[in-house]
Amino acid sequence: MFGAHLLTTDDLVWSDPSSWDGLVDGRSSILFATLAGVSVALLTGRTSPPSGDALVRARLVLLVRAVLVFAAGSAVQLLITPVGVILEYYAVLFVLAVPLLRWRPRSLFLLAGGLVVVLNPLVHRLLVPWVSVETGGGGVLGGLVLLGQYPVAIWVAFLVVGLGVGRLDLTAVRVRVGLVVVGLVGAVVGYAAGPLLGVGEQAETFPETALGELPRWQDLVPPVGQLLSTAPHSGTPAEVVASGGFALAVLGVCLLIADRLRLVLLPLAAVGSMPLSAYCLQLAGIALLGDSVFSTADGGVGHWVLFAGTALVVCTVWSQTLGRGPLERGIGLVTARALRG
Repeated sequence: MFGAHLLTTDDLVWSDPSSWDGLVDGRSSILFATLAGVSVALLTGRTSPPSGDALVRARLVLLVRAVLVFAAGSAVQLLITPVGVILEYYAVLFVLAVPLLRWRPRSLFLLAGGLVVVLNPLVHRLLVPWVSVETGGGGVLGGLVLLGQYPVAIWVAFLVVGLGVGRLDLTAVRVRVGLVVVGLVGAVVGYAAGPLLGVGEQAETFPETALGELPRWQDLVPPVGQLLSTAPHSGTPAEVVASGGFALAVLGVCLLIADRLRLVLLPLAAVGSMPLSAYCLQLAGIALLGDSVFSTADGGVGHWVLFAGTALVVCTVWSQTLGRGPLERGIGLVTARALRG
């Protein structure tokens, strides 16, 4: 995600290794959203979904965390950085996870498939055009659910998949290998569908309207071929399958090598143990440096090395001496107090 925010990247062309820095665009945030689902599962019983009082407690924990993460996102927005902030969307996803805590992996994966096959095209070809024209964007709710950079109606599929993955036995090698295989298949199918059918990456075209005439929502319905675009943040079914598969493959690979390279990967694990703190401090750093962050001769490589290196060192030292990250610790304390009260 640091790379997505700081690097000047080329459009990704799989056959051109010089463009592979474009992997960070879009895919990092999708990985982040998928891991949100995994974290919800780990927080609420792992392979054993909660029931009874434990279920009530788990739902309250998620709702309190959602409020706090939303507040953190709103605070970060005040920094006015030219970076899309995902936290408020992330918080809404937590709320949507509340009724799914008892669901088993199979049911969650089927739900995710339905969201991609049914809801996703409906969002692109009906809801987004209609809300844009008939309601003027739908206000804050419309932005969060449909029109924002990380629209919840699209991104909930990543959360559901992640929740299903987190309910699996992630200590089992077969599960880890399965994540890699399924992820790679999804990535290949998603990224290849458009080119093989000769559609997907063409520019959007819409019917012309007379000069001065306001468009109808029907005029904003994108061509069917656009649903096979895998452009970053397009949110199409093809991108969800392709980049979601990429996220699963990355997760599977990380799990496979983590036990063997525990010491080597300690700094990365430290950053991963306090993602909210690292994310917010990164945005604060970008805001502090201002426009100079995006006007470098090296395409942002220097700033990326600086930010990533600082995060690795600071998070490692912090985790080894103080434990949980500052924001994670604060959210934990507030959540515990809310449950007691």
